[in-house]
Order: sequence, then C-alpha cells, then structure tokens
Amino acid sequence: MKSVLAIDLGATSGRAILYYILDEKLQSEEISRFENRPIKERGFLCWDVELLFSYILEAIRLANQKSDLQSVGIDTWGVDFALIDGKGQLISSPVHYRDNRTKGVLEEVAQFSSLSELYYKTGNQLMEINTLFQLLRTKSKNLDTYFKADTLLMIPDFLNYRLTGKKSAERSIASTMQMVNPFTKTWNQEILEMFEIPKHLLPDIVDEGTVLGTVLEKYHVGTPKVITVCEHDTASAIVAIPTDDERTLFISSGTWSLIGTELLFPIVNEDSLSHNFTNEAGHSDTTTFLKNCTGLWIVEELRRNFELLDNHYSFDDITDMVMKVRETVAIIDTDSPEFAEPGHMIEKIQSYAERTSQPVPITVGELFKVAYTSLSHKYKEVIEQLEVMLGYQFDHIHLIGGGSKSRYFSQLIADVTQKVVITGLSEATSIGNALVQFVALGELDSIKEARNLVKHSIQFEHYYPNKEADDGSLS
Repeated sequence: MKSVLAIDLGATSGRAILYYILDEKLQSEEISRFENRPIKERGFLCWDVELLFSYILEAIRLANQKSDLQSVGIDTWGVDFALIDGKGQLISSPVHYRDNRTKGVLEEVAQFSSLSELYYKTGNQLMEINTLFQLLRTKSKNLDTYFKADTLLMIPDFLNYRLTGKKSAERSIASTMQMVNPFTKTWNQEILEMFEIPKHLLPDIVDEGTVLGTVLEKYHVGTPKVITVCEHDTASAIVAIPTDDERTLFISSGTWSLIGTELLFPIVNEDSLSHNFTNEAGHSDTTTFLKNCTGLWIVEELRRNFELLDNHYSFDDITDMVMKVRETVAIIDTDSPEFAEPGHMIEKIQSYAERTSQPVPITVGELFKVAYTSLSHKYKEVIEQLEVMLGYQFDHIHLIGGGSKSRYFSQLIADVTQKVVITGLSEATSIGNALVQFVALGELDSIKEARNLVKHSIQFEHYYPNKEADDGSLS
C-alpha cells in the first residue's frame, strides 16, 4: 500500500504519522510521538536537533517496514534556524526562540531603521524572536559563529538537508523570517542590503511540493523521496481545512495561537501594522494573514509548575476542575511579556490578577480557568480586529490543532466569540503535510481535491454559542 510519512515537529513535542488513501478516504497510522525539550549549550537555550533527527530516521525506518513508503515531509515551527559551515557541518545547536538573547532588539533596531518601514517591506508581525533579529544578535554577540556560517537553513530545511544533502528554503517557512517580500514571496534584497546580510547565506527559495531527492542510503532506513511540504506548521495546517469559502476564519491552537484567514493577496497597511498582523506564504501562492499570540503554552507551563510541586494533572483532570469553578475569574493579557518566559506561571498569573484589581485565583481549577478564559477573550479581540480590517464578519471558526481536542475549550471559544466553532482537525498540520506530498506524487490532482478528501474522511463537530455565556464566565 502506497503511503507518505508526515513528520510534524512542534515546540514541545513531535509526531510521525503515516498516511494513505483507501476507499477514497484518508487513513492514518501513528508511527511515533516524542518530546521536544530544549537543551542548554554555550549559555543559550537551544534545540536538540541531533536527537530530533534520530527520531526522524527511526520513524522513516518503521514506516518503511509497515508500508510501501513513497515520501516523507517535515514541518516545524517558524523563525528558528541552523547555521552550516563551508564543509556542510552544523556549527552549533540552533538557538531556541524562547532564549532571552533578543530581548530589547526592536528598540536597538529602531535606532537606525524605521520599524514601520521594516513591516511595510516584509509584511511580518514585528516580534523580537523573528529570524532577522535573531541573526542580528548572532552577529553582535557570537561573531565567530556568524562568520563561520556559509548557509542559513530554517529548521525543517536543515533536517531535509541532513536527509538528502540538498540545501533549499521552502517558501512558507522562509516567509516567517522578516526577510521576504510579501508580494513577490522572494528574498527582499533591500532588507539584506540594509542589514548587511550576505546573499550567499540564504539558499534558493522553492515551492511546496518540490522533490529534493531521496533519503541518503548511508542511513539504512530506506530511500523514500523527500518533499518540501508547507514547512511552516501553520501553513500545513491550513492546507487541511476543507472549505471552498473564500471567507475562512481559523484558529490554530497549540503552544501558540494563530488567528487569521487565507487570502489571495497580502494586506500591508497602517491598520495591519498597528494590530501587528503578519503576512506569510501559504500553499499555491496564497497569503496567510494572521496574528501570532501566546497559546496553550500558558496551560502547559501551569501543568509543569504543578508537576514540580508533585501534582500531576491530566487534561481530563484539568477539565473536571475547571468545570466546577462557577465564579467569574480574572482575565489576563495572555500576550503580556511575563507569560512568554518559562517558569513560575502560577505566581505570574496571581500577580497579574492582583495588580489589575481582579479576583486572585487560588485553586488549581481557578488558575487553569483563568488561562482558558483569557485565551478565549484574546481570540475574540483578535477576530474583531481582523473583521474590521477585512470589512466583513465571519460566522464560524475552524478550530484546529491540539486545543480543538478539548470540548470545554471549544465550547468556551464559541460562547466568548459568539461564533460557531468547527472541530475535528486536531492533527491538521500532519494532514496538510501529507496532502501536499500526495499532490506532489500525483496521487491527488490539486489542493482542492485534497480538501475534498478531508471533507469526506473526517468527522467534524460543531459547537454553537450559548447566548447567556458570552462573557466566558460560565462553564
């Protein structure tokens, strides 16, 4: 049976899922799941890409044993990168976007370059973690590393390079770097010149669906084709949304929350700048217009904090406790800077509530309810901004990603936003990854046909807003 392997690497975990088409439906089999924990190296928080690569090789080996594996595709989070020397070797472990080395970089850049001009040239949301700013920090703080570098590869491009020996920059992942022209979707030469970035550092940009080659024989795991999927995980996830509606609103709910829509052209104007929306490349030359917000990272950090106190809560446990909290809880700004850094999430939430004169959450249920309710209100705020900029309203939300597995959270989002929430694509990213591979292999004719396949393969659930609970205070 012909199959493809979708390797989806998230900021805290990874998964390898085998997909095949049987009886005109998309079928899947999970090959492996694994943690993605950062490491400390040279005083920086880094990604353990060697460990991740070993997981990938093992997944390919297992997938080859189970089926007639045709290809493999890798997607990851955006902005982070690996630097390769002239001999093709990794110089050092890629630095994690949550490392604090880019703190204050926007203020420094603003001293010699207009930030608004930078936005207009790239269409990217201005965030300290963006690749451009990380690279500038590398240049200023790690000069030896910077000048050893022959090539910069985004994380999925680096992993593809390790598999095939071929260097490239897939368009969707490149568009997260603040170095791409949002209209042409090619390297922005003005930006490269402005920040004195050598042209040789950046490989050629390629489309999704490009066959780079086959897995090198030296790994002894088989030789399936390696295909550039939409390598930014958000772009892959959007491929999976089965809609013909030009007005599609999505929330990709994972460690990050990404709220936006799919457009034929980017939006780069004063409103999009003031609301800090980003334009990124999607499949088939589309633009993904969205805002990056802190997501379930806050819930994950609360869980980790409680684990350090020897209290281990499953998501079912958390839901049970949250549902028992009937009182109105505090609303925090989930994008406030203190919530972006690891550690002490309990104290941070309590401190925020106290200084904003709101009820201070004490119990476990109250703390988690603050997190979920606050995220829902952030979604509502961002959706309202989006609707004003577009000049029309959405009546439903496609909630995709891990957060969509929570029935409580899905209903809460419907209640707070007063929109119908559609779920079913908790594995949207890996599905979109696989669909691009099937199109590239000729098994499917187009993304439109791929989305129709999803429509007939997945059972979707609809959550309708409760008019009496639109403030999010009720369970």
